[in-house]
Amino acid sequence: MSVVALIARHAEAIATLRAYAEGAQAERVVLLVDRGDDNPPAMLDRAADGTIELTDGDETVTIAAGALVPAEPRRLPELRPAPSSSLRADPATGELAAPIGAIANMATGVLGLARAFGGRSVASADFATQDPDLPMTIVAREGEPLLLAVGDGRFELPLP
Repeated sequence: MSVVALIARHAEAIATLRAYAEGAQAERVVLLVDRGDDNPPAMLDRAADGTIELTDGDETVTIAAGALVPAEPRRLPELRPAPSSSLRADPATGELAAPIGAIANMATGVLGLARAFGGRSVASADFATQDPDLPMTIVAREGEPLLLAVGDGRFELPLP
């Protein structure tokens, strides 16, 4: 399949991933789009510079940050990013410090991205914290516990 055909096939997912990443101020976002039992999921991996690596089966293409995509993003929940300077995490103790509601809002946004594509779709997002070497990652799939990871620490979040 040509690059143009791959982009057209996944245009809504690309547009939605971009809208989410920009609105949530996420550093990196990965989206696995469920395509049913007979097809492997498509994977979209958006880097901090805005480029997206799209993998569909055996084909992988890189989409430049400014490349036009012929689709509008799917609906997402309200995204209210917290500044990285307000997020602090200690992976050894599991202690998180953030403005009231910030972690819940971030988790709701990641879950909203996964829900936008339904089925067994999975979304993960990395967020900057006060420590540039310790980003906070939130992973979500509809019907499963939300996971938060910082360094080697893994924690289950309550469902929003």
